[in-house]
Amino acid sequence: MALDSFDELIEFLKPESRIDLRHISMDYLVSLSGTEDGVNKMLEHERITQAVIELTDDRIKEIAKHALLMLVNISAYTRGATELLKYKPLRYKNIIDLLISYVLNPNKTDADAACMTLSNITRLEDELEVCLNTFIPHLNDIMNAFVNTEFNKTGSNLHYLAPMFSNLACSHRIRKWLCEENPHVPLIKLIPFCNYDVSNIRKGGAIGTIRNISFDTDYHEFLVSPDLDLLTYILYPLMGNEDYPDDEMETLPVTLQYLPKEKRREPDIDIRILILETLNKLCAQRRGRQYLRENGVYYIMREYHKWEKDPKALIACENVVDILIQKEDEVGVEDLSTIEVPEELRERFNKTNSDFMMNLQ
Repeated sequence: MALDSFDELIEFLKPESRIDLRHISMDYLVSLSGTEDGVNKMLEHERITQAVIELTDDRIKEIAKHALLMLVNISAYTRGATELLKYKPLRYKNIIDLLISYVLNPNKTDADAACMTLSNITRLEDELEVCLNTFIPHLNDIMNAFVNTEFNKTGSNLHYLAPMFSNLACSHRIRKWLCEENPHVPLIKLIPFCNYDVSNIRKGGAIGTIRNISFDTDYHEFLVSPDLDLLTYILYPLMGNEDYPDDEMETLPVTLQYLPKEKRREPDIDIRILILETLNKLCAQRRGRQYLRENGVYYIMREYHKWEKDPKALIACENVVDILIQKEDEVGVEDLSTIEVPEELRERFNKTNSDFMMNLQ
């Protein structure tokens, strides 16, 4: 499509313009937004970006769909996601407020694109706290929409809310909400999706959320509490169909004992590593280490290590095992997260890990 200028194009994007011209213009912009250079060109013309945002609610569904797709493409780049936060759509405080309204509308077509854009925007660590002021009043409603897998009536599955929650959990304010909100604790609603085989996006996002919470030792007591039963959900993906001696089997969480012969381990390496990193973080404090030992985590790690082939996952597994096999007097401290590792030792550890991975390749 040959265009003299973006100023000419903006006339075709107005709601009152001919539908065929809007279609042609949107087709061109969707193609343009498929590359970083194209996104940068669009961002240089604020009226174009503003028009695209408004067209996400166009009465012509195909035009609205293309507009939402462009927001996904734009927000995939750091600059694009940052720039989108500067826009104020009509009738909404900001772009996040608009996108949340689409997520919470059960009749919104292509709400998945809104979820994907929110997931992209919330990756911006420097902007996260600013975003939260818009998110927090709606969090309970968003979580309720997420856990109701049939919430959207037009075919959108809202899977990308899971990585959005994972990104948000980098903030202490969100970790507090996830673990302390009353009367219904949001994390209890979220953790069953750690075993959700319908979607790796949902599963990985749920596990990623727990992993990000685990970096905050303030919530370790809650994470390892028997009432939460977290280990049942995050250990299950790492388990196969192996048999354990009776004395070892009895230490495992009840629902993880005597799994069926057809049980297979999680095939996604990124998800397995997220779980291993979470277990490692839960080993930081004595109470967590004891809870993991008492629930047979070492035995599961032992069998998993025999099966795993990925070098990075093997190292992550061994990091957990190295802590669990030690007695507490050998560990020597209540909280491993308080130990300052000298820079020269950190470099030596990194080199050892790199050499190990090279030898396995």
